[in-house]
Amino acid sequence: MALDEYAVLENFSVLYSGGLDSCAVPLILGENQRPDHKGGIHLLTFKHRYGALFNEWSRKHTPELQRVLGLRVQHHLIDHTTEWNAIGAKRLIQDSIQYGGHWTLCLGCQEAMATHAIAYNLERGITNTLICSSVGGEYAVMSMPVTRDLNTEFYARFGIRYNAPLLDLGIGKPEERAVLRKHGIEPGWGARRSHQGFQPICLLGFQHGLDIVFDMHTTYPPDRVERFLRDKFVVMEKLVRTLLSARGLDPDALIAANLERYSAEEAKLAQVRAARSGGPALGSTTS
Repeated sequence: MALDEYAVLENFSVLYSGGLDSCAVPLILGENQRPDHKGGIHLLTFKHRYGALFNEWSRKHTPELQRVLGLRVQHHLIDHTTEWNAIGAKRLIQDSIQYGGHWTLCLGCQEAMATHAIAYNLERGITNTLICSSVGGEYAVMSMPVTRDLNTEFYARFGIRYNAPLLDLGIGKPEERAVLRKHGIEPGWGARRSHQGFQPICLLGFQHGLDIVFDMHTTYPPDRVERFLRDKFVVMEKLVRTLLSARGLDPDALIAANLERYSAEEAKLAQVRAARSGGPALGSTTS
């Protein structure tokens, strides 16, 4: 998506750590929204019980983001351990053997976040979820094209668009730091491709330390990643429905309503693309 397309999104949730990338995303897009399209900005930070430390650090920039973007910015800290267990945390050995790598651990964690994000969006009528994958990190299993493409497909089942704005717009770390500094927000410090802001620390994530220091990282065969995701989507859809039903909500009714909102927003996006290209929106008529 291009910046003028992002401008017509009325509301969105962000998979938010509180670090540089995830602060830059709501700032860039929130400021760019059209005046009549400024809905809620929902920052979703996830924690687990397997070594997620300093989770409250993620709250540091919330008041500053609210200062810039208003109280439409909401921040929620969510424990997704139960869903991660169901998706794969308690199947680490079996999944590592079945799919050929320990990368299933981190990808399973991300998909547990996705499960909660989808349920959150459906409950509130939100049609967009944004991830904060950054330029230069596309090799990571959570950010590689096959993962993004399949997650886009899965989210769309629920009437939710799934995008990575920093990748779409080609915004790198220097530009991100400049955006934060423009608003008087401390971006933290960085070395090489690593940037430590004020996000929580996941002890399990230290397995990626060699990449930061020596450019050594795990390889992720796309075919195995695809098989893992397609298998886990079956589990995730059941979990989404379970989460909503446990709150006394009708999953089918929420999904149907969100699909209608999604279609209406797609029509607006088509108008933006048509205006840019100088032609009529797909499906429109001219007299």
